Amino acid sequence: MTSPPAGFRRVVVGLPQSIANPAAVSAAMDFAEFLNLELLAAFIADTSLDALAGFPAARELRILEREWQAIDPEEIARDIERAAGFARSRFAEAAASRTIKTSFDVVTGAQAMAARIRADDIVVVIEPSHPGERITRQFTGLLDAALDTAAAVLIMPRRIARASGPVMAIAAAADDATIRVALELAAALREDLIVLTRLGVFIPAALLAAANALGVHLEQAVTGQLFTDESAWLSSPSRGKERFRVVARSRIPHDDVARLFSTLQGVPLLVIEPDRIAPERQESVA
Repeated sequence: MTSPPAGFRRVVVGLPQSIANPAAVSAAMDFAEFLNLELLAAFIADTSLDALAGFPAARELRILEREWQAIDPEEIARDIERAAGFARSRFAEAAASRTIKTSFDVVTGAQAMAARIRADDIVVVIEPSHPGERITRQFTGLLDAALDTAAAVLIMPRRIARASGPVMAIAAAADDATIRVALELAAALREDLIVLTRLGVFIPAALLAAANALGVHLEQAVTGQLFTDESAWLSSPSRGKERFRVVARSRIPHDDVARLFSTLQGVPLLVIEPDRIAPERQESVA
């Protein structure tokens, strides 16, 4: 087995709701296991409910009783504890057959989640099962914390299009760090690599030699359409039936990150921030 891409050591799966998509969680586990990385599932408790319960005038509508009632802080605490316990048991059941080290943690809000992220983590953000969940504080906080803190974020669609196929790097230049990360990912998964570039970009000979040494077939795909703005590539069709895409953080929309989920086409997207990769690992992605 090759070394993990860019020297990453742990996969952190954020669980902002009590019932995460089982298929997507399983795919995240597969990803960690393929790369032989430690796996941490972090259940993010919604602390805003505690704050809401502190307002004397706050009320909740009880459907069965058909009436508004005062919010009970103790009941909210029990609900959160039950949700966390259910998520923990589901995760333990799914992880029982895995060969990697796994752990489960409960964090109180996005700030606490950001504090848990290490330089050698890949943070997994799973597409919510329901569109309404995308605007919840738990989910938006998780997404913001991951993109603002982590060196790598794996954005996982709720339905995975395929379990095999090439890795695609979307590279704006020949020295784009996404190429090297995608190459190492392709080597670990024993897949081919497609490097999508604009016209006039040539893959360096050293990178071609590295691909050959790793036993990875590298193919360059050239386009003149995907680099007119930071997010133009999002509307492109899946060209090579790829299994993963790798792109730099600078090439995804900063003001409409949620748009990513509607354009994944079932393909997980690894978003990297080269400036956050630890200095001792810079050589591996240069």
